[in-house]
Amino acid sequence: MRCLRLVAPTCPSQAGSPHLRQPSRESEARLRANAVANILFCTYLAMSTGLVVAGAPGVAELRYAGILVICMILAIGVHEFAHAYTAHRLGDPTPESQGRLTLNPIAHMDPIGTLALPIALGLFSKGMLFGWGRPVETQSRYFTRRITMRGGMALVAFAGPLSNLVQAALTLGVLWILFATGVLDRADLAAEMHPLATPLLVFYSLNVLLFAFNLLPVHPLDGGKVLAWILGPKYQHIDDFLARYGFVILLVLMFAVPVVLHKVFGPVMAGAEWALHAVVS
Repeated sequence: MRCLRLVAPTCPSQAGSPHLRQPSRESEARLRANAVANILFCTYLAMSTGLVVAGAPGVAELRYAGILVICMILAIGVHEFAHAYTAHRLGDPTPESQGRLTLNPIAHMDPIGTLALPIALGLFSKGMLFGWGRPVETQSRYFTRRITMRGGMALVAFAGPLSNLVQAALTLGVLWILFATGVLDRADLAAEMHPLATPLLVFYSLNVLLFAFNLLPVHPLDGGKVLAWILGPKYQHIDDFLARYGFVILLVLMFAVPVVLHKVFGPVMAGAEWALHAVVS
């Protein structure tokens, strides 16, 4: 079974609107931070795993690249929509005014992170994929007063990874139905011979990894906002430190002590494998 290993974070976004034309300095800083995080993570994957395969891509590689790109577009589209929808329900008009309150994946696509890189990696890599979508800009000052601004930002941030977990669970449900009705069997899944096997396995693995990676408790990942809410105002200095040195921390984890990331993702992927085998057995 072909399995994806690591996925780069999806990001938050900017766009103009009648009321909210100029992005805040905080939003601009967040965008720069996410761009650097994506570059660092892409570099880490390229250096640590040996992505490129010699030779020109054949029909199988072209098919696999298409599957990877489609899965990436769908998974990231739902992820970014979840951010936008949660912010909208909390009272922030920004995502709707910027056309992000939609499940149309085109509204959430980034030309490089959602198309160019996944296509290149699908053609020339050994089961590796990473990418990102257009960021969703939110402004916590519009949130309902029934929740703190810190809590609102945590909800908006957590909605993205949660949507990936839901997508992974739904994929397992589809696999269970296909196995129960005899459309797929274990041999089809193991050899990825059935036309539905590879797309479902890729989509499942991708969403599990998006869920896990984006919840790492470091800015600018979604987990950074969740940790800020858990820490509360009393420990704001810790959040300030993580916001300022988040890239350094990611850099150290990726290049100096990558074993830490493998230790973190190992149990997650083991649990995903167990759930998959439980469904198809």
